[in-house]
Amino acid sequence: MRLTKLIASSTGGAGLWRSVARAALLWLALLTPAGAQGWPSQPIMLVNGFPPGGGADILARLVAGKLSETLGQPMSVDNRTGANGLIAAALVAAARPDGYTLLLQTMSIAATSPVMPGVTLTFDLDRDLAQVVIIAAVDNLLYVSARRPFQTLRDVVEHARAHPDELTYGSSGVGSSYQLWAAQFTAMAGIRMLHVPFRGGPPAIAEIIAGRVDMMFGNLAEILPHIRAGAVRPIAFTSTPPSPVLPGVPTIAASGWPDYSAENWFGLAAPAGTPRAAVERLNRAVNAMLAEPGMHERLVSMGYQPRGGSTAEMERSIIADRARWKTVIEANGIRAE
Repeated sequence: MRLTKLIASSTGGAGLWRSVARAALLWLALLTPAGAQGWPSQPIMLVNGFPPGGGADILARLVAGKLSETLGQPMSVDNRTGANGLIAAALVAAARPDGYTLLLQTMSIAATSPVMPGVTLTFDLDRDLAQVVIIAAVDNLLYVSARRPFQTLRDVVEHARAHPDELTYGSSGVGSSYQLWAAQFTAMAGIRMLHVPFRGGPPAIAEIIAGRVDMMFGNLAEILPHIRAGAVRPIAFTSTPPSPVLPGVPTIAASGWPDYSAENWFGLAAPAGTPRAAVERLNRAVNAMLAEPGMHERLVSMGYQPRGGSTAEMERSIIADRARWKTVIEANGIRAE
């Protein structure tokens, strides 16, 4: 209506078009969400659902520091642990959709939680969260306590076959990707081991180093310092290709189980309804960060595989991962408790 009045009151061609242009700009401004104008103009919080020192936390702090420089606003990391990352995800899903509260999204939150029996979600992962970008996959591997004699994957399997349910493996929680990788392998190898869940990777690692838990299928970023210190021994990578950080450590696929492959990734998500301009700028900022040679090399050296890509590619990855891990969950009778 305002546009019609401006046109009607104008005199002369030039005045008419100036009025139309002003009205059009005003109309576009009204259609643009307030949070998209000048974003970001205040500090940003990145919520991480896993403990300090773990692979998620290491990446969250690295990314937050870099994006702070790129976006010109401080970005802090807030650890809200519990429920395999779902406490953090619920907090972000309920946050104001203005681009200032983000989630360090994980494959386990986005892909396995919705298909895990026994998981009660207080929000809808697809309706209440907007995916932004996959930052990086992470190199994953089986490692054992240095107090155990195992040197190869065959050593582990042969012992487990001779002593069912004697060996223990830790995880970052029931239904976590760590448990799923182990369940997938034990089913393929025809062995039985006892699962010991913890509230995140670092508490499990402490017990493995002490020798009270035998091993874990975990990520390289959080265990690499302990491998270098000799506290744990790398056995085989779950993901392919093997990481250049540990030359000589084979993959499970190359160790006699060619059909085995298990990957994990970390990304960014925001509350649904976050202005598209903010989501797109975040996506561009992450892709630009990953394209920097220095950052790319640093991530690889820490045990990550830089990914990037579009929001649509992230959404497609989540759909594919849900289908894949639902099969593993059902085949192994895994249920959250």
